[in-house]
Amino acid sequence: MDLVQSKDISILWSFFLMKIVGLWLAADEAEQRRRNLALIYTLNAIFIATCIAIRDIYYSWGNVSDCIYVGCNILYLAIVFFKITVLYTHRVEFFSLVRFTQEKFWHFNYNTQEKLILSECKRICTIFIVALSFCTQGTCAGYVVTPILENVGRNQSERILPFNMWIDFPTGSSPYYEVLFIIQTLCVYHVGICYICFDNILSLVNLHVATQFRILQYRFTNLSKIIEKRTHYRELDGDYEKFADACQVELKSCVQYHQALTDYCKKLENIFTLIVLGQVLFLAMIICLVGYQLFLTDSPPSRNVGLVLNLVGTLCQLFMFTYSCDGLIRQSVNVGRAIFAGPWAALPMDKTGKNLRRIVIMVSMRSDRCCCLTASGFFPVSLETYTGVLSTAMSYFTLLRQSTMNLVNP
Repeated sequence: MDLVQSKDISILWSFFLMKIVGLWLAADEAEQRRRNLALIYTLNAIFIATCIAIRDIYYSWGNVSDCIYVGCNILYLAIVFFKITVLYTHRVEFFSLVRFTQEKFWHFNYNTQEKLILSECKRICTIFIVALSFCTQGTCAGYVVTPILENVGRNQSERILPFNMWIDFPTGSSPYYEVLFIIQTLCVYHVGICYICFDNILSLVNLHVATQFRILQYRFTNLSKIIEKRTHYRELDGDYEKFADACQVELKSCVQYHQALTDYCKKLENIFTLIVLGQVLFLAMIICLVGYQLFLTDSPPSRNVGLVLNLVGTLCQLFMFTYSCDGLIRQSVNVGRAIFAGPWAALPMDKTGKNLRRIVIMVSMRSDRCCCLTASGFFPVSLETYTGVLSTAMSYFTLLRQSTMNLVNP
C-alpha cells in the first residue's frame, strides 16, 4: 500500500496539501498536535485575509472595478472556509473513507490487465492535478508580482502592497512594508493551497472509485469468458459441477465488492454533497467575475497574466470536477452491462445455475441505479454540469456588463 502511494505523484501531492491544511490522518499524538497547529495556522491565515478584504471593499465601495476585484477575493475566502467547516464536521467519516481507500484501492493485488487500468487512472489524475496546481500557483504569483512591478521607480512612501490596508500607518516604509508584504504573501499562498486541496482529493477519489468499477467490470467479463469456455466440456459432469461451485464463489466475491463500492459512494456523497453544491455555485460566479476583470477593466499586465491563469485554472478545475463525477456515473452503470453480457443462459437449470442467474439479475438491477455525487440532492454532477455552469456564468457576465454600462451611461 505504501509503495503504491509513494510512486503516484497525484496521491503524494494531494496528501501533502491536506497535511499543510491540517485535515489529515495522524499516526500518533505528536503528529496529531502538528495537524492541529497546521489547522490553527490555516484558520488564522483565512481570518487575516478576510479582515483585509472586508476593510478593502468597505473603502472601495462605489468603484465597480475595485469592488469586483475585492469581491472575487472574498468569494475565494468564503468557499475555502466553507469547505474546511464541512470537512471538519465530517472528519471522522472522511478519515474512515481514506483508510478504506488506502487498504482496498492502493495495493499490489492486481493482475496485469487490472494494473493497466489503474495506470491509466494514475496518468489522468497526474495531468489534472499538476495542471490545476500550476494555474493556482500562477494566480497566487500574480497577486505577489503585480505590486513588485508597480513599485519600480517609486519612493518608499508610495509603495503598494498586494492588498490595500487602509490604515493610518506608514505601510510603505521599511521594515513595516517588508513585514506586511510577507504576511500577505503567506496568506495568499496558503489560501491557494486550501482552495485546491479539497478538490484534488475529491477528484482523486472519484477517479479511483470509477477505476475500481472498471476493474470490477473486467472481473465479471473475465469470469463469464471462463464459464463460456468451460460450458463446451459438459461431458465431464463431475468436474463441471465443481467448476460451477467455484464460479459461484468467485461471483459472490465480485458482488460483495460491488456492494462495498456502492456503500463507499454513499459515504462519499454524505461527506461531500454540501461541498459539491457550494463548488458549483462558486465556480459559476467566479468565472463571471474573473472574465469581467479580464475583458472589461484596465488591469496591469502582470495582473492580467494572473487573471488568465486564474480563468484557465477555474475551467480546468470545473472540468476535472465534473469529469471525475461523470466517470463515476458511467462506470457504475457499465457494471450491469458487463455482467449481463455473460453466457449465463448457457448454464444448466440446476441449483447452482439458478443461484448464478439470480445473482446476475440482482447486480444488473442494482447497477441501473447509478452511483453519483449530487449538489446537496438538487441534481447529479456530470459533464452536463460543466456546460450548465458555463452557460450560467455567461448569463451573469452579460447581466453584469449591462449593469456596468447603465451606471457609466445612465
